[in-house]
Amino acid sequence: MLDRIRETILQQELTIEREPLWVAVSGGVDSMVLLHALRALEYPCHVAHVDHGLRGADSDADLAFVRDHCKEHDIPFHAHKVDVKGEAEASSRSVQMVARELRYAWFRELVAAGPAKLCLAHHADDAVESMFMGLMQGMGTKGWRSIPYRSGPFIRPMRDVDCAGVLAYAEAHGVTWREDASNANTAYLRNRVRHELLPLLSQWRPGVQRNLRRNLDLLAEMQGFAERTALAALDTYAPGADGSMRIPFEVINRDGIPKFVLDQALRGKGFHPDRIAQILHAIDRQHTGSLFVNGEHQVLVDRSELVIGKVAGVLPSWTIEAVGEGSADLPMIMEASTSSMIDPTAGPTVAWIDRDKIKFPLTLRPWKDGDRLRPVGVDGSKLVSDILIDAKVPRDRKQHTYVLADAERIIWLCGLRLSADVRASASSTVVLQCSWIGS
Repeated sequence: MLDRIRETILQQELTIEREPLWVAVSGGVDSMVLLHALRALEYPCHVAHVDHGLRGADSDADLAFVRDHCKEHDIPFHAHKVDVKGEAEASSRSVQMVARELRYAWFRELVAAGPAKLCLAHHADDAVESMFMGLMQGMGTKGWRSIPYRSGPFIRPMRDVDCAGVLAYAEAHGVTWREDASNANTAYLRNRVRHELLPLLSQWRPGVQRNLRRNLDLLAEMQGFAERTALAALDTYAPGADGSMRIPFEVINRDGIPKFVLDQALRGKGFHPDRIAQILHAIDRQHTGSLFVNGEHQVLVDRSELVIGKVAGVLPSWTIEAVGEGSADLPMIMEASTSSMIDPTAGPTVAWIDRDKIKFPLTLRPWKDGDRLRPVGVDGSKLVSDILIDAKVPRDRKQHTYVLADAERIIWLCGLRLSADVRASASSTVVLQCSWIGS
């Protein structure tokens, strides 16, 4: 087993020879064997023991056992007690989830202070169990690796050793440990997989766990390849000035791994795998306008691209009492000018308005349903919503579109169309040059 651990450390580049390491030791057979093996490989070890306070006197006995072992063998020992039950009740989360979060929070404090790596005693059978748990619970695209060899500062030198190998090593080297009675409690899913499902599979197919471990390694390689391909597909796409990211449908579907690509694009935004499947369905069925919201994040299926951004809050409005007056954060610049300054090539982001045809104060506000405008070059008025459609304004940007209005009408659909009623001409005495600088 020592050779197997040494090979894993080298192949996975987990640590360098004789590097000081933290070792998480509960007192169970796996962690006690890991500690013994690492010391046999001449790694200076510092033991970290977490008392979850879940098993009463047994928890106290575990702590005493590990502490005494470390004292006997002159191993630096650190213990930390966490209030798992209290935190679980306060947050309405499972005991297992809270225990893991509190445990890892302390582990991160330890590695921040040094040594910089902490060893965990997960082995090959743990990885197989985790794979089945992930399949039953909905692992998503990250689950095929099951338990990785490394996750940040946390390393798993026994990841290639099976449970039988751990027990054989303990017997051969006289390693003592404490048995945790909760490991036999089939109320926990992992224990049901360990004590019921895997033995049943072994009855059906002797040697199945060896095959499962081999397949798990293959799946991990396939997942790594898919993730790298997804990252490459998204490499040139980044959030724009408005914070949203726009990804063409063809990019999502190009490499035949749309779930991986979309999962990578939505990483950290909390979208469930089922939600990702719904988004892809909306893309396939061309359900333009479909909106998927999760907390502060949203995904919009537009005409030819997916728009990922934050849910818009309440947009501000401004009152402009006179030329040159207005809030410093006004997304528009209004300046007095003359008819000789009118530049018809300036584009739609600049409007030339006849001062005598409008009445102050003006209001700059988000457009709303029912708003109408009589655009230059069009007979009669049109709904702003129709103008936006004709201009093919992306759906997510429509909600950020503003109108400038006086008490009687809408003067300007900002950055897009000016009202014919207020358009300045060569005969205008005072011209207002309005430049849109909003998103």
